Amino acid sequence: MRLLARCAHGVRRGLFIVIGLCAAAGCASAPNVYGPSARYSPAMHGYVMAQNDGSDDPSVDATVLLLRDPLTGDKLSCREDVIEWRELYEDVAVDLVDDENAKTATAITMSAVFAPIVAMDPVGALVLAESLLSADGMYDSLRSDTATELLASGIALSRRKRYARSTELIERALAKDPAVGIVDKAYLSLGLGYRELGRDDRAALALTLFLKRSGVRDVDAYRDAERALSEMGRVASPRCDSMEPVELHW
Repeated sequence: MRLLARCAHGVRRGLFIVIGLCAAAGCASAPNVYGPSARYSPAMHGYVMAQNDGSDDPSVDATVLLLRDPLTGDKLSCREDVIEWRELYEDVAVDLVDDENAKTATAITMSAVFAPIVAMDPVGALVLAESLLSADGMYDSLRSDTATELLASGIALSRRKRYARSTELIERALAKDPAVGIVDKAYLSLGLGYRELGRDDRAALALTLFLKRSGVRDVDAYRDAERALSEMGRVASPRCDSMEPVELHW
């Protein structure tokens, strides 16, 4: 019981520290970060939560939450889907802002605690930094190519029209880390490469995944994917009942 009481006291004390630091540093709230509504972004080919600067697309400096079906990972591109998942993403947005505020408070606290130690023993801090750099350098020289590096090589080969090797490297990148299909144009390059190789079924699958899942900001890339699918006689995207903004219940 004493241990539980001490833990509870520690949690309360930590919360008071975070609240105090947020008051001093001006921590953000979810409505201030993500605005009053979710809206369709042509540049991201899906609904986003972000501050509105007068354009459908959020500014490059805005904090953006791209909405996805939590089960499939597909982007939400229709108003009716956003309404279904609105409450979930309102909670997610609040969590993200709270986590960012906690990170800010932790950084302030840690710098206040450890900065004097480094100042008192600068040689020890320098030795630790050099050892970490040496370990990182050895690891970099021994490891295999990362998914990001494989993807970059595949895209470069695609530009040189070496499609067979390009598609092989991009699929290897996706197998190593599926996240590269979300944060970059892996599916687009893969789909266009397969189309050049005459593998239309594989091309259509990759291009559809690009439209549904990619988180890149590039309206022209999405148009290229839709055009390629149309030329192959495939349906690019289902029609929505509406693509109007969805008000958030802050």
